Amino acid sequence: MKFVKIISIIVGIGALARGYFSEGHSASVTWILVLGAVWLLAEIRRLRWFASIGFLACLVVAGYGLWIDLPAGWMLAGAVSALIAWDLSDFLRRVQDAAPEDEVPGLARRHLIRLAILAAVGLVLSLFSMFYKWEVSFEWVVFLAILATLGVTYLVGRVRRGEP
Repeated sequence: MKFVKIISIIVGIGALARGYFSEGHSASVTWILVLGAVWLLAEIRRLRWFASIGFLACLVVAGYGLWIDLPAGWMLAGAVSALIAWDLSDFLRRVQDAAPEDEVPGLARRHLIRLAILAAVGLVLSLFSMFYKWEVSFEWVVFLAILATLGVTYLVGRVRRGEP
């Protein structure tokens, strides 16, 4: 599990750095690599709170990269990998407090499977939206945003209550 988290950080930072480097933003690449090194050092020192900062920073870097027309594929890969690393860091923090009868290896396996499915679906939908331009009105966007928010809230509630 820790190995997957470290690989996710490296892939995320590498994808963002590659996206910026491909368009000649060398100074930004240096700062992205520094962010990755600090995030890895924080994980080695078990500073779990830094994962949130690293994730937010990667999202800002990816969003800015999209805004200045950098390759969307690299920005998407960086953001998704940072999301995976952040999620695994939070999961490992919660598992540290687990009781022995909680069957931690089974929990970890199921969590990784769910995370892989969610990441794959998100990537497919994002790639589909990049290549297929679909014009929707503002009202539909608001409706879908509210629907997504309610769905995520419902899902988080079920997870917290321990329902399947």
